[in-house]
Amino acid sequence: MNWQPTALPADPEATRQLQEWLASEEYNLNGMELDFRGADLSGGDFSNACFADAVLAGVRLVGASLYRADLRSADLTGGDLVRANLDEAVLRSARLDGANLVRASLCDADASGASFRGATFLGASLVDTDMRGADLTDAVLDEN
Repeated sequence: MNWQPTALPADPEATRQLQEWLASEEYNLNGMELDFRGADLSGGDFSNACFADAVLAGVRLVGASLYRADLRSADLTGGDLVRANLDEAVLRSARLDGANLVRASLCDADASGASFRGATFLGASLVDTDMRGADLTDAVLDEN
């Protein structure tokens, strides 16, 4: 794999799992229940990755592909998801409070019950996104 993260997670176990995935021919990263805080994963392809119950709070994911990734109950609070591809991602009950989702794509994503308190959606693509029960308190939704 040619892509490398700009900054690795502070948690040694998350760093180990990420480095093993990068060094292998495996297609799917298993980041389930790991703590990725401190990482800059911008531009990475995390298609079909599992980040269920993972901590991605404040992680930079600018331009990252999370296509069909499993982010159930993940904590993406304050995450930088500008231009991220979250098409068909599973975001059920995920926390994206204060996340920057400018020009992100969430087409066909399942964000039911997710928390988007104070998140910014500007020019985002939300076609067929399921947001039933989602908390959009103080979220900015414009030009979507």
